[in-house]
Amino acid sequence: MSSPAPSVMLRAVSLSLAAALLFTLETVFVKLLAGSVPVTTIMLVRSAAQLLWVVPSLARRGTIVLRTSHPWMHFARGSFSLICWGLYYWSFQHLDLATATVLSFTSIMFVTALAGPVLGEVVRWRRWTATIIGFLGVVVVARPFGAGFDPAILVGLTSALFGAGIVLTTKRLSATERTDTIMLYIGIVTFAGSLPASLPQLAMPEAWQALWLLLMGITGPAGMQLWISAFRLADATVIAPLGYTRLLFATAAGTLMFDEHPDWWTGAGAILVVGSAIYITRREAAVARERRS
Repeated sequence: MSSPAPSVMLRAVSLSLAAALLFTLETVFVKLLAGSVPVTTIMLVRSAAQLLWVVPSLARRGTIVLRTSHPWMHFARGSFSLICWGLYYWSFQHLDLATATVLSFTSIMFVTALAGPVLGEVVRWRRWTATIIGFLGVVVVARPFGAGFDPAILVGLTSALFGAGIVLTTKRLSATERTDTIMLYIGIVTFAGSLPASLPQLAMPEAWQALWLLLMGITGPAGMQLWISAFRLADATVIAPLGYTRLLFATAAGTLMFDEHPDWWTGAGAILVVGSAIYITRREAAVARERRS
């Protein structure tokens, strides 16, 4: 990708930072609902919001949005989202915001590990080394051999694993499918999956719960829209690292709103995880440029 104009670059950076803030706010609203609204209900609202988000596109473009030549790939993509969202929201309700955010960053390491067997990509020693360092960072955060280990960390890691499945299937689909088509089928599959799971505990929310659910349902899809828009304006090597500002936002929100104070283990592990994730992103972009040339 050629270097964008300064004004375009500024817009891309602004969009990516706004997306990171919205993603953080989404998790804040989820945490505010902890203990009062089941995760299954949160997933149902998030899925419904995903569907509503693409309604304007469906109304504007009609049935073309529904057309696909890969229905089973969409089903797999939506299923990964359903599982990932459920575990992701649960982990943010049971861990401090900074720790849960760090764990979500490990998706890119799972992508590296699975890129060979799933996509047939050749992953060389540099990316493997960065991946191993990143997972060592997770070990530092988790402290598995001490009293500080929280089993909820395994839930966060499992969410990141299914997040890698989302990335890999999206890579396959994006080669032939429209963005709004992908987003539509994510909403259909996740709504169909979360509805029966949520029905046994479904109840009319109180006013404050309805407000947090509404804001959660807005910030999630809106953040994704801004994030995608940023990638359309600038190279991934510029945009992707900005996503890790979520850790700063999450730490600030956790401290101010939930009296959370991450210790130095979390800080040291975060440096390893974020550093390796940024390196992998930059290396993947360099490899992609070499292939194009």
